[in-house]
Amino acid sequence: MSLSSLRTVIVGDALLPTDVIVRAVEELRERVQVVAALTWGPPDEAEVDRMALRLEREGPGAESPPVGLSGYVRDADLLIVHYCPVGPALLDDAAGLRILATCRAGTENIAAEDAIGRQILVLHVIGRTTEAVSDFTVGLLLAEIRNIARANARLTAGVWDKSFSNSAFTPELEGRTVGIVGFGEVGRAVARKLSGFRVQLLAHDPFLPDEVILRGGAEPASLSTLLERSDIVTLHARPEPGARPLIGRDELSRMKPTAFLINTARAALIDTGALAEALRYGVIAGAALDVHDQEPLGPEYPLLGLDNVTLTPHLASSTQDCAEKSPRILVEDLRSLFEGGLPRYALNPGLLQEGWRPFAEGP
Repeated sequence: MSLSSLRTVIVGDALLPTDVIVRAVEELRERVQVVAALTWGPPDEAEVDRMALRLEREGPGAESPPVGLSGYVRDADLLIVHYCPVGPALLDDAAGLRILATCRAGTENIAAEDAIGRQILVLHVIGRTTEAVSDFTVGLLLAEIRNIARANARLTAGVWDKSFSNSAFTPELEGRTVGIVGFGEVGRAVARKLSGFRVQLLAHDPFLPDEVILRGGAEPASLSTLLERSDIVTLHARPEPGARPLIGRDELSRMKPTAFLINTARAALIDTGALAEALRYGVIAGAALDVHDQEPLGPEYPLLGLDNVTLTPHLASSTQDCAEKSPRILVEDLRSLFEGGLPRYALNPGLLQEGWRPFAEGP
C-alpha cells in the first residue's frame, strides 16, 4: 500500500447501505484503500430508526458498534460511518485514526469532542437532506391543512365524507403567515418553496443574524411572536441534548386555535403529551409529524386516533437521491482535503492550520 493511501473502514446500515458508501469512495481509490466494509444494525429500517433515535437522544453509548469493528479500526486511518456509534472506547482501539467521518449532519452517534481532543479530523455532511426534507415538509403541510391524507383514508375505506375537524376554516396558503423555526439549509429551502404560494414568512433562529433571515425571504421574529402570528408553524431546528422541548404546553397556548404545527425535524422539539392535549381540546387546529419520540409507534402512542393529525413513519429523507448524496458530499470534502484545500464540513478545521495533514507520511 502507498504511504499516501489511507486505510479505510466503512460502516453503513439499513438507512444508508454500506455498498452505496463504498461505491462513492471508489472515486478516491488512489488515496483511499477500503480494508473493511461492515453493516451496523439489522436489515429492518424501522428497527434501525429506533436505534438511531436512541443515539440521537443519548449519544454513542446508547447502542453498540458492530462486533469486530474494534479489530478493524486498530490499523485504520479513516473511519466512515452513518449511524454506527463511535464512542471513546472504540477511539481507544483506533490509535492511528486520522479522520472520522459521518455521512449525516448530526454527530450525536460519534464522540466528536473526544475525537477532536485526539487530533482526529472530524467530518460530517451538510445538505444531503435539504431537498428531500423541504419537499416532504411542503407536502405534509398541504396534506394536513387540506385533509388530503384523511380524505384518502376515508375514501379507500368506502366512506364518502367531506366533513373534517377544520372544515369551518380550511385555509388556502395565499396570504397566510407561515412561521419557520430554524432557518438553516432545510428551513431556507422550505421558505424558497413556499414563496411560490405567496405566503408571508416569519423565521426564528437565535443562531443567525437578522440579515441572513431577510436574505432568505423571511421576517426575523422571536419565538413567541412567531407562534402568535403564524397560521402554520413548521419546525427545522436541532434540539440541544437534554433540553426541554421547544414546543410545550405554554408555546402551544400562544398559537391561534386555527393554526397548524408541522414537524419534520426532531421529535424532541415537541412535548408529545402536550400536543395531544392541545389537539384534543382544540387549542390548535391540527398537526403533522414525520418524527416521533417513539419509533415505531406503539398502540398507546397519544396521537393515534386523533382526527386532526397527520402521521408518517419518518419518511422525509427517504429518497434515493438523498441516500446517494451523503457519501458524494463526503467524497468531495475528502478530495478537497487530499488536494491541499479545506473541507467544507469539518468540525475542527483549525487542526489543518496547525500543520496537520491527512497522511502521516508524505506521498
